[in-house]
Amino acid sequence: MSPCWTGERKGAAVPDATAEFFEGLAQRGPEPLLGKTKATIRFDIANGGRTDHWLLGIDDGKLEVSRDAGDADCIISVEKDAFDKVATGRTNAMASFLRGALVLDGDPRLLVRVQRIFPAPVGMPETSGDRSVGKRRS
Repeated sequence: MSPCWTGERKGAAVPDATAEFFEGLAQRGPEPLLGKTKATIRFDIANGGRTDHWLLGIDDGKLEVSRDAGDADCIISVEKDAFDKVATGRTNAMASFLRGALVLDGDPRLLVRVQRIFPAPVGMPETSGDRSVGKRRS
């Protein structure tokens, strides 16, 4: 797979985690974790002044990805920075939804199903605020 590079920073290209995630999905074979799912999910990813659309079709585990802004059973709207964290395993999709970073329109059960295709969160999960998670009190 060729890497998805966008933008420039000090003369060097930076990887686009969102595009890499969706291109990786398009190249996967059937996804057993979604074996009995038939649905379409549109991701509306706000990036500055524009919104990028990714349409994910799921048909008994077979994944189909396009850049279409068509109708879907579920529409997930999210800022690009927040989606990049989900796409790279730095945070969980459901946790992002519960924090309000990810907005869902349609069948919420589809978020539960589709979260299985995202990388598992790595290391200590990100939290909002100053609270300590998993630290011992002295």
